[in-house]
Amino acid sequence: MLYSKSSLADYYFNSRHALNISQKNTKIYWLISEYNMTTENIAIGLDKLDKLMTADKLKTEARGKQLELRVALETVFTDVHPVYMSHVKLAKVKVQLVPERVARLMLLEPRKTRLNDWLRQTDTFYTNLLLDTEMVAKFGTNAITVEKLNASHLRVKEVEQAYNAYNEAKGVAQAALEARDVLLEDFDVWMKEFIVICKIALRKYPQLLEALGIVVLSKGYVRSKSDDLPAGQTVKVSTKIPGLKGKSAPGSNAEETDAKTQTIVENVIPGSDKSKPEVQQAVET
Repeated sequence: MLYSKSSLADYYFNSRHALNISQKNTKIYWLISEYNMTTENIAIGLDKLDKLMTADKLKTEARGKQLELRVALETVFTDVHPVYMSHVKLAKVKVQLVPERVARLMLLEPRKTRLNDWLRQTDTFYTNLLLDTEMVAKFGTNAITVEKLNASHLRVKEVEQAYNAYNEAKGVAQAALEARDVLLEDFDVWMKEFIVICKIALRKYPQLLEALGIVVLSKGYVRSKSDDLPAGQTVKVSTKIPGLKGKSAPGSNAEETDAKTQTIVENVIPGSDKSKPEVQQAVET
């Protein structure tokens, strides 16, 4: 492995370290400049790295905003849904099997589990219920006034607004991730060329390669597939301690980072029972 790429933060740090040292150490600079790796060209790499880190920060902020709005969406939904379900159950008793009312209130349909469908079904229920003065009067006998029904309908609109805000933030986060990945790939290509030049120019000086943070392999070492992984990717390694069943190596619970993996909640709200929409996850690969 050219650098420790267990995380992008390590990759950024190690890359900047190597580029800075390559200019500060006069012997290293003199040797790599013979291959046209001059101050001007190193500055190009540093500029690419700066832009990449800025894009990564924007990606992190956008992702944070997305998660914040997801919490807001879940909060308002959790508040509205139980009230709506209680109104549905009461309506099923009040309609007295009048087919037209049953159809208008969508009472025979199962409760929807996808949020788009849930919003349509819920809005239809309250809109048609509030237009039926006889049904409103029947709800009133149980202290559920027209004002309370209107308030519940408005809360459904709040769920829709929260959902739209969340979807917008999700789109921004996705765009930020894609922009960061483009810059990451561009910088990684440039950095690999820099490292190859350093290995050629400093092949007689392993201690200088080590000063740059470039791993020098001992003679007889067999290179593994993980040595040349792209930036941000990791290999799943067994954390079992040889000879001990069920024991893991100390510090082996570190979270693996994949720059192109992101969990996205698609069009649904988490629920604890079948009447609530459930979470579905899509992992971008």
